[in-house]
Amino acid sequence: MTSFHYVSVASVLHNEEQKKLLMDSYRCTLQEYGGEELPPEAASAVPDLPVFIFVLTGGTEAQALSIVRQLRMVEQGMPVVLLAHPKHNSLPASLEILARVRQTGGSGVILQMDETGRFLDEASAAHVMKVASAIMALQHTRIGVVGKPSDWLVASSQGAAEAKARWGVELVDIPLDRLLQDVGRMRTQGYKAPVAGGMLTKASFFREAAMRDVEKSMEILEALRHIVTEYRLDALTLRCFDLVLQDRSTGCLALSALSDEGIDAGCEGDVPSILALRWLRLLTGEIGWMANPSRIVQNDETGTFEMLLAHCTAPRTILQGYGLRSHFESGLGVAVAGVLAPGPVTLVRIGGTELDRLWFCAAAVIDSPHYEGLCRTQAVVRIQDKDAEALLSDPLGNHLVMIRGDHSQAIALFARMKGLRQ
Repeated sequence: MTSFHYVSVASVLHNEEQKKLLMDSYRCTLQEYGGEELPPEAASAVPDLPVFIFVLTGGTEAQALSIVRQLRMVEQGMPVVLLAHPKHNSLPASLEILARVRQTGGSGVILQMDETGRFLDEASAAHVMKVASAIMALQHTRIGVVGKPSDWLVASSQGAAEAKARWGVELVDIPLDRLLQDVGRMRTQGYKAPVAGGMLTKASFFREAAMRDVEKSMEILEALRHIVTEYRLDALTLRCFDLVLQDRSTGCLALSALSDEGIDAGCEGDVPSILALRWLRLLTGEIGWMANPSRIVQNDETGTFEMLLAHCTAPRTILQGYGLRSHFESGLGVAVAGVLAPGPVTLVRIGGTELDRLWFCAAAVIDSPHYEGLCRTQAVVRIQDKDAEALLSDPLGNHLVMIRGDHSQAIALFARMKGLRQ
């Protein structure tokens, strides 16, 4: 499977036979890594995969920079990835190219290979490939904002201009009335939306809510699916509390189902959180959970900090098990009361007026309680004191996104490539 394309550049002082012999010593190995070679003139015709530049020899600085300009890498925030090997002045040329890219406001990295074509640091190379692929995929991402951000999100309602400039994604404003009209049409026509994915049969308990609440949740899910198809969305965030006020229903089950179906779905119209959910899936392949930090305290026995996260929805595929209850704040509709397995996780928050700031840390789930007086899905995570201090002293907003595993290295590299401030 092709993961990236690469274009080779070589000095005019090397004849075609020399170039071929040199390239042949690396081509098979690059193919093993998922690379596919392109002639320079074809690079701009392949927009869906990142394009790396293989610096075969010295004296290629102008050629490489021409490709960077042709692909508009700096303008689109794409990292310039240079492949260098130990002979023919490949590395010195790469250093000169990258220096010029940075002088013009771009970012990039040099991946060094040995004489057999293997990367000297294969783990770093894998992270670079993930980051480049995620950045490219974000350029083709459409996120629906169904209803405006909730009124209380005073630091989390950035607009389409900021999302496009910093992240390359397109935000699509969709009136909440569109959703409500579709739901109303279903009810008028007597359409009964099927319960998705055995939600009831796989739930370990079902209390407080009624079957009609589940049916209304499935109507919302069906209407959101129509919106996803019509607007060609990869993700969406929903001003869900207006459903409580206007329809006495909730979006919790619908958002959970959409996330499991591959459409990242966030709550409350929170723009930074839906950006994080989509970005992290593209970068790591993990489905994220958006939640509120409800408590951050130091454990007297261990000296470590523990954070209690809670929200009324979660993708069921990341849960050990779940039950269905009413929505916490309103007592209406249906919410997911899930159990998260213990183990390593990564916590992330995007913020800033220009969506150019990032807080993240490696953490670990140590418990998944069901306390009353909080949103229904809960997790206690252990974090380092420096991360807790940064979150409390310089917060970026009220929601965090959690993904399984420690992905801090890939996230740190992404932040460096995109110029995100930490």
